[in-house]
Amino acid sequence: MELKQLRIFLAVAEELHFGRAAERLHMAQPALSAQVRGLEDELGVRLFLRTTRRVSLTRAGESFLPEARATLAQAEAAAAAARAVAGEGAELLKVGGVDSATAGLLPQVVRRFRRDYPEVEIKVNEMLSAPALHALSNRHLDIAFVRIWPKDSHLKARHVLTEPIVVALPADHRLASRKTVPVAEIAKEPLVIPARSHRPILFDVIHDYFRSRGHEPRILQEANERHVIIAMVAAGLGLSLVPQWVTQFQRDDVVYRPLQDGGPLVEVYVVWRDREVMQSALAFLDYLPGQSAD
Repeated sequence: MELKQLRIFLAVAEELHFGRAAERLHMAQPALSAQVRGLEDELGVRLFLRTTRRVSLTRAGESFLPEARATLAQAEAAAAAARAVAGEGAELLKVGGVDSATAGLLPQVVRRFRRDYPEVEIKVNEMLSAPALHALSNRHLDIAFVRIWPKDSHLKARHVLTEPIVVALPADHRLASRKTVPVAEIAKEPLVIPARSHRPILFDVIHDYFRSRGHEPRILQEANERHVIIAMVAAGLGLSLVPQWVTQFQRDDVVYRPLQDGGPLVEVYVVWRDREVMQSALAFLDYLPGQSAD
């Protein structure tokens, strides 16, 4: 009997639907069904009653369910204990997501959390929203920060940050002396923004902002990394619209100004799995702003 089989059994027992369980585990349904049959063959009992309309647990399945949960919890505890003995920390909390969170929101949050939970090791990775949600569903992340509300019913989410978009422009630009910059003036200038293939949400926010005000953005350059975009702005190749967190990276030849009408806003949500959640992940959520949205 393998832990993988127990996780599959648990998913089917909680969903009472092979298709939803397969979707939850990102497996093909035939492969999931084969694993369940293999587990039943090994145990010598039927765990599920299957009809064309419904799936239910047999009495054997109902008896097996708490034992399977306990076994999985014990396996996770054993792994944590082994890591602790090896000096790797009692738990590894894997956090990932968009740069507004990893570079803007998280530094202070992680510092406070580590002060109170020194035994928990935290690994932070920057990634875009869609890959972060995929990694969360596949258990490669424990907590994800994304710009899109998750559609997966097995994920929970809440809003943590609303961030304005600001203008980055060369320090010697004609608009640099203004306290705020009107969109009509920006529309006259070439822009340097991320490619849609790299940052689709931000790309669409910028385009929608211009078009909703009767302008078409003049995209002269596309660059994917923030430091490259700001370097292009410093070189005078164009202006850029960036999330406000980028303003923390100051340089003498670039200034940041708010948009006159307040500009577009981008949102950040924290997302976590609704089942099999580590206690350290739940504790980490308490250090974040925002109210639960479930």
